[in-house]
Amino acid sequence: MNTGKKDQQHKTVVIPAAGNKNKVTPALLLELDHTQHPQIRISGALISFPDGDRRVQRMPLIDKRSLSIFNSLPAGVQHLLIPCTQEAMITKELQLKERYLQDPLPGISLERFIQQGLQMNLYTILQQLRPLASLLPWFCQLAEGPLPTDRVIRTTAINNYTPLLSFELKHTEAKILRLLAFATINGTVLPLSDFERYDFALRRQGEIFLLPPKDIPAIQKFTRGYVEALLGQEAPFIKNMVEPLAASYPVNKAILLRKERITETPQCNIWLSELNKSFLMLRIQWQYGDFLLEEDTAPVAYQTVDDTAYEIHREVAFEKETTAFVRALHSKFASQRNGYFYLPFADAEKAQWFVKCYRKLTDRNIAVYGMDQLQHFRYNTHIPVMDIRVKKEAADALELQVKITYGDQEITLQEIQKAILHHQPHLLLKDGTIGVIPEEWQVKYNLLMKLGQVQKDKLQLSPLHWTLTQELLNNAGSADKSVYQSKLERLQAPENNPFPVPAAIQAQLRDYQKAGFQWMCLLDEMKWGGCLADDMGLGKTLQTITFLQYIVDKYPAETHLVVCPTSLIYNWESELNKFAPQLPFTVYHGTNRVYEEENWRKPQLIITSYGTVRSDLTIFSGHSFGYVILDESQVIKNPASLTTKAVQALPARNRIILSGTPIQNNTMDLYAQMNFVNPGLLGNPSFFKSEFAQPIDKQGDNSKAAQLRKLIYPFMLRRTKEQIARDLPDKTEIIMWCEMGTAQREVYNRVKAEYRDKLLQRIDENGVGNNAIYILEGLTRLRQICNAPQLVEKETDNHAGAVKLDELLREIEENTGAHKVLVFSQFTGMLGLIAQEMESKAIPFLYLDGSTPAAARQQLVSRFQEEEEMRVFLISLKAGGVGLTLTAADYVYLVDPWWNPAAEQQAIDRTHRIGQQNKVFAYKMICKDSVEEKILLLQERKKIIAADIISEETGFMKKLSADDVAFLFS
Repeated sequence: MNTGKKDQQHKTVVIPAAGNKNKVTPALLLELDHTQHPQIRISGALISFPDGDRRVQRMPLIDKRSLSIFNSLPAGVQHLLIPCTQEAMITKELQLKERYLQDPLPGISLERFIQQGLQMNLYTILQQLRPLASLLPWFCQLAEGPLPTDRVIRTTAINNYTPLLSFELKHTEAKILRLLAFATINGTVLPLSDFERYDFALRRQGEIFLLPPKDIPAIQKFTRGYVEALLGQEAPFIKNMVEPLAASYPVNKAILLRKERITETPQCNIWLSELNKSFLMLRIQWQYGDFLLEEDTAPVAYQTVDDTAYEIHREVAFEKETTAFVRALHSKFASQRNGYFYLPFADAEKAQWFVKCYRKLTDRNIAVYGMDQLQHFRYNTHIPVMDIRVKKEAADALELQVKITYGDQEITLQEIQKAILHHQPHLLLKDGTIGVIPEEWQVKYNLLMKLGQVQKDKLQLSPLHWTLTQELLNNAGSADKSVYQSKLERLQAPENNPFPVPAAIQAQLRDYQKAGFQWMCLLDEMKWGGCLADDMGLGKTLQTITFLQYIVDKYPAETHLVVCPTSLIYNWESELNKFAPQLPFTVYHGTNRVYEEENWRKPQLIITSYGTVRSDLTIFSGHSFGYVILDESQVIKNPASLTTKAVQALPARNRIILSGTPIQNNTMDLYAQMNFVNPGLLGNPSFFKSEFAQPIDKQGDNSKAAQLRKLIYPFMLRRTKEQIARDLPDKTEIIMWCEMGTAQREVYNRVKAEYRDKLLQRIDENGVGNNAIYILEGLTRLRQICNAPQLVEKETDNHAGAVKLDELLREIEENTGAHKVLVFSQFTGMLGLIAQEMESKAIPFLYLDGSTPAAARQQLVSRFQEEEEMRVFLISLKAGGVGLTLTAADYVYLVDPWWNPAAEQQAIDRTHRIGQQNKVFAYKMICKDSVEEKILLLQERKKIIAADIISEETGFMKKLSADDVAFLFS
């Protein structure tokens, strides 16, 4: 309780305590108050014990004279207390101000500079005073309310341990991303919320902990011990809040890590070494994928590498069994339980035990390492020779005969295969000598040994792997040239053109498109699958339709299947009608789809979506297709996804995939796609990951990349725009069809019905001309809903999906690559929604609309033209349709095309103008079965050409008849 005078300068607090009633003791008082600046101040105090109660009286330290209350203490103590006085503090503040004015620091204000300087000064003073705790009692004064009478004084102590900050990301029950702060004190981790914080002082349970002032900015926003990301703003939160902290402090980001569970059977490795130059020592290690683990009884091991948390489930029973096998190799191992086994050299050499032990280990597929560390055993001096000859080449098998010798010592193919698979640099020969495996063998024969099956002295390969033998066969002479290579050369000979473009194709294919078609025909001859991986906009669909016409003519009894994203179904339908009008096809898609078994068995083409295949797999797997063709095959890049598993189950004679970006994120993306077209070509997923994906993506291994190219080059055709620039038009315009989801379609139909009923009645009464504004309003509302229902005033809270938003972001994320992109919309609200999505995905972009000041416009243009990382520019059609030169871009997306082609061309011509070195691709995003599609049809029906277009919208309205309006709102 408080007693005595209640003035702000001197205040006495009585705390019941036992002690000498007449004794007065000096003390130090820390005044802690969140409302004052600084939040920590130092005063003196006098402790007395009248009437048996301890009384603490505050004594302000104004100048040196104020320190007289400490006269009973040694003189050196008063000297240490001088910097605590108000006079010394004022002097320090003036010194800081003068220093700043003489040499201002960029990016920091005078006020902030002084504040930081005073905090560091006070922190240093308290550090110096901390050892005086035995001479000077410490108290703290706390503000428990806004009034001076609300101050209470407590005993306290300054802890010797410095708090160490750390942070952890968590998800709340509401799935909100939360970043919590912690302080570790003497090994104990405590939430920051357990402390009261006053600048750099943390108070908990009567103790004060001094946090280094440099740490204050890190926890400035953690007033509740945590900070949270706004919904939808997780990516900026991580980039702007989490990553900067992680650069200086431990941040547990486990919830952001990709989780991967490893459950494979381990590889047992034996490491050999010499102990005290007298013993041969064997130590066991367990290799789970890329991880080497020592002996441990724990059933699960945890490892974190880059952005992945690995949970390794150990095969405990297998490890115990294998360890028992190794222990049984010698009687002296039975009692050795130190995690390793050892044997005197004499015992290891007795009756060739070492050679026999080595054979037993390798027979059990246990790799042996460390022979280069053995000095007691001798090396074989002969250079090894591997003789490889082709034994058999057929449509279903490729067989090689292999012989390996070290002088007169011959080893089996199985031995060298295991040694190469385990990357062993040595092996033990039958005479007890150590044979060195040449380093170049690991590169030259690595894939052969990994992909081949050993049968005695023969290595059997899939015919798909014939490219791996080319160098060996070429070195052996032309007589041993692969039959596959010979057939390819014959089919590709200039004088031999067995694949003319079918007469039924209504298009003039460019040279590179003819080459693509002929390449697919070549794959058909060889019975191989393939991936057409041309750049966006080079006509993969046209090349494939030409090939489909060819195989329909060649195999008249077969039915073929095309699987594509929903948004491309109508593009396929349109392209087939345009380029192959005689090719029969059926679209099987949508909620009202009807399966007719007899119809499907007719020779034709079935077009469907990935989602439909997944949902109706029972139907699809009941049919045997000639070809299954996957468009945008990167959809199946995840081998474990349900979609990938569904398309893999489709029965087909052969398969083709199309993708401008078969590798989007990393090399692993390629595996499922190539495994779909040619099963077994790249081995199993774990083999491909360890052999190619990780070395290429994480270590930048160019030799592995070259090996992979060598393996797949016959089965993949990729041309970029730059490679075939001469064969391209300067500008290519493409319609990008989009299909609204159910919820978006419901909003569209509801609004369309409202306007249609009212409009038709008004037109019937007053004619079209008198209702032009109302017609325009209705068409505008429908166009906004095609973009996103939220753009319509009554639907702002509607959470229906927006197909154009999804498709545009997919295009930007997946297909732009190194290209620069312009995105135009007539509606700034739509640009705002796109901007929000871009921010949430941490994609850099620039933005320009009518509100952008003139001076800023040119700055934005310069940044887009010059800054490499700025690849996307969002522009409102009216603000950016003229007056801008943006030749850095070669892709243009018109989110909401309208009736005025002239305005569209102006937008496209922001990039397609003098100075443009690249070919330009312009995409018009059109919602299927909407007013947008009807406007396209109406323009064609009325033969409206650019010269006849009236740029004002009311001009277009005047050209509409009552039937036209009924058609638009039908």
